[in-house]
Amino acid sequence: MQKSILITGGTGLIGDAIVNSLLEQNQPVKVLTRKPKVSKSPLLEYFKWNPNAMEIDSNAFSGVKAIIHLAGAPVAQRWTDRAKASILNSRVQTTTLLRDAVTSLPEGDRPSSCISASAIGIYPTGSSWLNEKSEGAKGFLADVVRAWEAGVAELNTLGLRTAHLRIGLVLSPNGGMLGKLLPVFKMGLGSAVGSGRQWQSWVHETDVQRAFEWALNEPDASGAYNVVAPQPVSNQALSQAIAEACQRPFWAPRVPAFALQLAYGEMSSVVLSSQRVTSERITKAGFAFQFTNVDAALSDLI
Repeated sequence: MQKSILITGGTGLIGDAIVNSLLEQNQPVKVLTRKPKVSKSPLLEYFKWNPNAMEIDSNAFSGVKAIIHLAGAPVAQRWTDRAKASILNSRVQTTTLLRDAVTSLPEGDRPSSCISASAIGIYPTGSSWLNEKSEGAKGFLADVVRAWEAGVAELNTLGLRTAHLRIGLVLSPNGGMLGKLLPVFKMGLGSAVGSGRQWQSWVHETDVQRAFEWALNEPDASGAYNVVAPQPVSNQALSQAIAEACQRPFWAPRVPAFALQLAYGEMSSVVLSSQRVTSERITKAGFAFQFTNVDAALSDLI
């Protein structure tokens, strides 16, 4: 009997794409979710978990060969104290719950690997190139990423190969930053933000899905990998490229940094920070990005 891939966050933007891709390859999939439902596919099963209560259906781990860990509350929200707790706990608690569940399994029944989402938010702001060995930043988001990755790395002690995919700015018309900006740009009101000179390390949603499948199937993939297109762009260039893809003018003045800070508080640092991140490690390991040019990526998406 073919073993399954267990996925957390399988109903989200990236998770849904991965699930559908695996099913197309006739790969059985199990999804951990707070609200299980009846599957329309014989290859797909849903199992209940409640990370807040540290509850999980142990049947989800039967016959599982690998875990893809995507669960986590969205970062793109105003960082109130409550939101910060949710962003951190949704990553730490889910990882702890997975670790405890795997620990309870006999060694011979444990999955062989865990491929986890992570984020380039671990890196400091600036204009220098950043790689997986670069010094981490100080601040809330970097602390979240460190705790997230440290929790997943603990699975190494249980015999699992672990990899952390540090994802950049995901371009998707169905969510994330691009999904929120498209209505504004389609009205011809899109603009750059802050100085417009800050580096944006972006990635097409399809390449994120493909990177997870690559790490899943590459037996030597371990540790951190930056999942960003090889050619980062400035916020000004990205904004102009979105306007051109929408076939709309690009004339509106830049949104000043103070306005974003008033609207979004501390979270505005995600948009205003400059991160020029290289994906050299993952490409040297054998992964090839399908979309390396931002204009081509946006043309495909919009």
